[in-house]
Amino acid sequence: MSTVIAEHRSQRSERQQQREVNILAAAREALTEKGYDGVTMNALAEKAGVVKKTLYNLYGSKDDLLLAAISEVIDGYRGDRLAVDRGIPAIIASRAAATRQIVATPEYAEAMTRALVQAEAGHALVDVLLKDAVANNLSNLQVASANGELEPHVDIAELAEQLASQGWGLILLWMKGLVPLDRFEARSLRGLITLLLAVTRGPRRQALTELLTHTTTLQSRGKSP
Repeated sequence: MSTVIAEHRSQRSERQQQREVNILAAAREALTEKGYDGVTMNALAEKAGVVKKTLYNLYGSKDDLLLAAISEVIDGYRGDRLAVDRGIPAIIASRAAATRQIVATPEYAEAMTRALVQAEAGHALVDVLLKDAVANNLSNLQVASANGELEPHVDIAELAEQLASQGWGLILLWMKGLVPLDRFEARSLRGLITLLLAVTRGPRRQALTELLTHTTTLQSRGKSP
């Protein structure tokens, strides 16, 4: 959860916090059913069991409300990185959590992807789903570089973008029926690890090689990584 959302909730009663949880859950359900552009504040208010004025008082606009709902999910799976070291382990943990979320709620993931494709450059949705992902990749790659885990020729800014595009590219392949959902998680992780193997060295490269073998073995058995 973002700092802004956390501080916002900390200032409210338990009942008010639960109301906001319900509102954000209703927003995600509406996004899945109607798509980003199809959601209205009237429908959201009815689904959440509140008056429309409450939504505007809490979030200001439909865009802000929907972005809060999306950000909460993203912040939730990025929290997985707190259990591992920053750097390449954090990149892998974040991807693993994101792919599990997609497999668990494919309709929601598809609605978000369609909204992203339709969004204009500079739209806040682009920042939340793309720009922030690249920035987080870059931050962790800087740690990996400082630890001597990357080859010296690597352009980490370009690599951060490549890692993000690999993830989103596979999502598009899944949406078009080219990658089955039950193989999505393993395929996403294998693609990510393969990219990282090309630019890492030393013990980190060895660890990635072992992880790739493990992931491939699990996929051949039809299991999740």
